[in-house]
Amino acid sequence: MKISINKNTLESAIVLTNSYVDKKDSSNIASHLLFEVVEDKLIIRASDYEIGINYKIKKIKVESAGFATANAKSILDIIKSLNNEDVVLETIENFLFIRQKGTKYKLPMFNYEDFPNFPSTEGKDKFDIDSSDLSRSLKKILPAVDTNNPKYSLNGALLDIKTTHISFVGTDTKRLAIFTLNKTNEKEFNLCIPKKAILEMQKIFFEKIEIYYDENILIAKNDNFEFFTKLINDKFPDYERVIPKNITKEFIFKTEEFMDALKKINVITEKMKLNFHKDKLVFEGISLDNMEAKTELEMELDIDEEFNLCIKNKFITDFLNSIESETFKLSINEPHMAFLVSSEELQTVIMPVIL
Repeated sequence: MKISINKNTLESAIVLTNSYVDKKDSSNIASHLLFEVVEDKLIIRASDYEIGINYKIKKIKVESAGFATANAKSILDIIKSLNNEDVVLETIENFLFIRQKGTKYKLPMFNYEDFPNFPSTEGKDKFDIDSSDLSRSLKKILPAVDTNNPKYSLNGALLDIKTTHISFVGTDTKRLAIFTLNKTNEKEFNLCIPKKAILEMQKIFFEKIEIYYDENILIAKNDNFEFFTKLINDKFPDYERVIPKNITKEFIFKTEEFMDALKKINVITEKMKLNFHKDKLVFEGISLDNMEAKTELEMELDIDEEFNLCIKNKFITDFLNSIESETFKLSINEPHMAFLVSSEELQTVIMPVIL
């Protein structure tokens, strides 16, 4: 294998594919990138067995086709250090040589035949959804998706596909976010996508793609890349039971105004007490070292008696950062019970905290 390629083009591709490798064990071939030169293009493959990508680069000069592997971190550090000029990659025996004018690097290779196989779309169902809609919907609920939860399904987002809509659901047990995408579907099914995969999908799911799936794997592909992730098979909790049904109080707040007040409290503490008065809304926070913050918004609130909510600031902030509307709704039953914030297709159920 021998090619010449633009340094910036190669660096961008290696930065992208580095997210898919095994970073814990450098002796594992999954810690390497696989380079394959076919005709006039370079395909860079990365996989840690749970998630993977084939990324294609077409603007290269090919002297000879073939395969190479290289430790992902090592080759990224090397390419970053080079000047903004063409780079030559060449395999000689069991080594990959990287050259640019008077600079040369030599990296040991693993056997490319041991590299993880990429799953096939054969026999899999097709999921008809616009890639930008999928990426945007997942991004809305991503902050609520947990990490390292013993309940494995909570480490991913549920796509609950109905014939009239898709519910995108994420929870960390302290809050539950649901985004509803109005879209007709031929059949009903559900998928649970790991959080790591969702993060990578945000970087590449902006082009037109075809999506295939079965009970274990989701594959997305187009002319520029092929992506796969294993799906979570653990049963997702019945999220609809968590949504408050008996709402006794509803309030409409201005998004920007509420966020501005929240930021003032967040300077000293991550939790706050939200005090509801008939003529104002008071934000109050006390830090562990007895620093205090208080700010208020003058407004008429339709309440019979004053009450308060104790809230983790981040939960509200994440919600407000995920909406585009100028106002949002806060719905409550009892102050000590879960309450609901909502705006258009996004709603988040939040558990109060103890200060």
